[in-house]
Amino acid sequence: MKTALALAVLVSAALSATAQAQKTFTVVRPTQWGAQNMNPFAPGDQRLGATASTIYESLFFVNMLDGKVTEVLGTKYAWSKDNRTLTITTRSGVKWTDGTAFTAKDAAFTFNYIKQYPALDTSALWKNGLSSAKATNDTTLVLTFDRSNTPIFTDIANVLIVPQHLWSKISAPLTEANAKPVGTGPFVFDQYSQQAVRVVKNPNYWMKDKPAIDAVVWVSTNSNDAAQLKLMKGEADFGYIGLADPVGGFQKKGPNNAFYWPVDNGNYLYFNTAKAPFNDAAFRRGLSQAVNTQDVALKAYSGVAKGSHSSGIIPAQLKAWLPAGVNSLKFDPVAADSALTAAGYKKDASGRRLGKDGKPLPTFKILVGAGWTDFITMATTIGENLKKVGIATSVDQQQWSSYAGGLQSGTYDMGISWGWGNGPTPYQLYYKSFDPDFSAAVGKTAPSNLSRYTNPIITKALEAYRSSSDMAVQKKAIGDIVKVVMQDMPFLPLTDRSEFANFNTSKFTGFPSAQNPYNYGNPDDTTGARLMYLNVKPK
Repeated sequence: MKTALALAVLVSAALSATAQAQKTFTVVRPTQWGAQNMNPFAPGDQRLGATASTIYESLFFVNMLDGKVTEVLGTKYAWSKDNRTLTITTRSGVKWTDGTAFTAKDAAFTFNYIKQYPALDTSALWKNGLSSAKATNDTTLVLTFDRSNTPIFTDIANVLIVPQHLWSKISAPLTEANAKPVGTGPFVFDQYSQQAVRVVKNPNYWMKDKPAIDAVVWVSTNSNDAAQLKLMKGEADFGYIGLADPVGGFQKKGPNNAFYWPVDNGNYLYFNTAKAPFNDAAFRRGLSQAVNTQDVALKAYSGVAKGSHSSGIIPAQLKAWLPAGVNSLKFDPVAADSALTAAGYKKDASGRRLGKDGKPLPTFKILVGAGWTDFITMATTIGENLKKVGIATSVDQQQWSSYAGGLQSGTYDMGISWGWGNGPTPYQLYYKSFDPDFSAAVGKTAPSNLSRYTNPIITKALEAYRSSSDMAVQKKAIGDIVKVVMQDMPFLPLTDRSEFANFNTSKFTGFPSAQNPYNYGNPDDTTGARLMYLNVKPK
């Protein structure tokens, strides 16, 4: 016990002294961490925050906002005409931090290692078409597929590459702590304690002019408030923290407080289309017209988040993917009231909405997570809107297991949740939300098609998209899907959903922003966060 305490004191002192002498970038985390684990195959919440962002690198980085591809260990890629072979040119002149040369053979090994140990294949690469991975020479990686599935490129790009000469000797990758990691990244591991982790600049990094900082230190706190205070006092430079009021409670509290909360997902009101009357598209569309999503967003997020486009496409992707002339569904309670009546749902003398059988509709429950104030506010606001067209609702708060279980088993009426599939194009949202493979019979678990809605036009369009690498073909497919989704309204997009990057800019410049969105506000242990550590510079 004394030895462990002494080590923690020594590490803490070393971190403090070094921070004064070096250009050290400090990251504050509102969480504690456990063991010294830097296994790149471990889930993000089980490894230290330096693993994917500073030590190991992927082949490419795909920006989730706009699909822009940044070269990393890969310098170019090309699909074959039948879209079943992906050829990647890997970067030459790169060395692992132990001095061994990196080659395409390391990349091929990594993909085959994932196949050898299926528990590592968290993106299901080998189940979704990948059939072989070979290095034909030191700079060429050839991936072949048994079927066309071009969107898989994002998952391929994101795989962290490991050195064959070391990991080929590891036969238990799930339990490997990898305490002394060897990567190709811009930093190397230096010190660890349960209060702080430090990496220092890789002197042999392949980008000769980067990084511009000497070290990155992660400091843990026990709450969001404590992490925010460190940022505001200038004791930290970056923190991924969901602030209650980022403008009034943070940005306006000091000249160096800044935040970048880019929208990369949405919050949705899901309709259970396996249950009447939500199985009627006319009913769902009438309800959707009756909800003021701008007001929902304002009340839930104090104006920081906006109401969503009714296609579900995030703002950064609308220009590229929304078909010309397609407008968002307008909030119009008068039109909604008329549409519901025309669809067979009349009102009685008291103004209560009736079913097609003439009986009063029941009070519908809106499922939310227990204590989730933003979702509870949304549900309350939606209920107030629907009451005006004769629909009664109640807020159904459930703990996580019952909340997620209700959504996935199809036992709810309406429910609020985020998009259970998002990515650099709208394909991922529509694929995970409406493909039959992600649906299930009521009572069985649907992986992500929470509304249990499928449509042959959408299914065909999804197949057309993933079978092609031609942008024109893919845009037509998304256009076909948008038209059906906005007509049938299997869900109602409510509000934008953001990442939570917060900065203190007193010491450094070069942070990502709306004007320079080189990443999407990633948490501190992602391939996108690596770009931040490469771009920030001391003032």
